[in-house]
Amino acid sequence: MKSVAPYSSLATVYDAVMAHVDYEAWADYVLHLIDEYGWDGESDDAPPPTEGIHVLELGAGTGLLTEELLDQSDWTMLVTDGSAPMLAEARVRLGESNERTSFQELDFSTIWEADGTFDCQLLLYDGFNYLLDLEQVNALFASVKKAGRPRGLLVFDQSTPHNSINNAVFFEDAGEKGTLQYHRKSHFDVEMGIHTTEFEITGPEGVFREVHRQRAWTRSQVVDLLAQAGLEVVASLDGFSLDPAHDESERIHWVIRLPD
Repeated sequence: MKSVAPYSSLATVYDAVMAHVDYEAWADYVLHLIDEYGWDGESDDAPPPTEGIHVLELGAGTGLLTEELLDQSDWTMLVTDGSAPMLAEARVRLGESNERTSFQELDFSTIWEADGTFDCQLLLYDGFNYLLDLEQVNALFASVKKAGRPRGLLVFDQSTPHNSINNAVFFEDAGEKGTLQYHRKSHFDVEMGIHTTEFEITGPEGVFREVHRQRAWTRSQVVDLLAQAGLEVVASLDGFSLDPAHDESERIHWVIRLPD
């Protein structure tokens, strides 16, 4: 068995691993959040969230959510991911010549160059949880502020410790895609707040092992981190609802306003 970097071998079976996810509903919810909260509270004068705004998607993976967002909007999107194999899958799915999309390999846990042209930035489906320490969170927020237009938006979600604790029954599963098979198992260190997932991918080229580490940030920790970064919380919502998030929420969706 060969150990490889996260999202290298997994890229080939990622769509099968995520087959249970309703990405159409995810996209609909994201668009609804932008419509409901995204325009300085002036909803009567706001453009529809489907109108042709310029969007940066961080941690886009193989483009499963991107595809639905493009289907439901007139956005132009810069599609990014830190994994070249995952981004290659996204290019195939979305079409590299599609005039509404461009692609860039980008690690959002480090400072990146940005030109302040994006109306909205997205980091969805646990991408934030891959930030393991304060330095990485600060790098994300600093770069997001440079990448977005004044008073632009950041929409992201996070998994909390309660999600890992309450859903331990789902910590092991297996599946296949074509000639490839995968086995996934996880464990959660409550004291450290670290959720570790190990993938074993088997195919014609051998057996590969990937270890993914995510931090389950609490709601109060993220509130403090956003305040320290000078970012305005427009909404903090409990798992795919419009109800306020609370300290026992399993998933929290954030709508953030960038500074002037």
